[in-house]
Amino acid sequence: MKKILIFLLITLSFSYQLKEFVTCKEIKNHIPVNITDNFTTKDKKVYAFTYFKNIETNKTIDFIWEKYANNQWNLYADIKLPIFKGSRWRTFSYITIRPFFKGKWRISLFDGNKTIAYKDFNISS
Repeated sequence: MKKILIFLLITLSFSYQLKEFVTCKEIKNHIPVNITDNFTTKDKKVYAFTYFKNIETNKTIDFIWEKYANNQWNLYADIKLPIFKGSRWRTFSYITIRPFFKGKWRISLFDGNKTIAYKDFNISS
């Protein structure tokens, strides 16, 4: 219940609603397929899929990919993608999995310097 309230408070403070934020193995026809938080080095990619509704203004959203190593989060990539004014917008970012990517990862969504959401996931052998 506490997570739902926090999600609602974050959603209400922005000029859009984040309806879906998942990690998955594929995107087909603008829909996430094989939604999971666990990947292997045999998987090709990790996708971070987002679905926004009721967007009041054009925005740029940052997808921040980080790997946990040496007791800290280390930036892997910062991908900036637009969302456009309208009733809905879907977008995604991805990383291509390499054999040395094993470990704990996090994907975070940022609007400017404000965190919209984050999701932890793992890559194993």
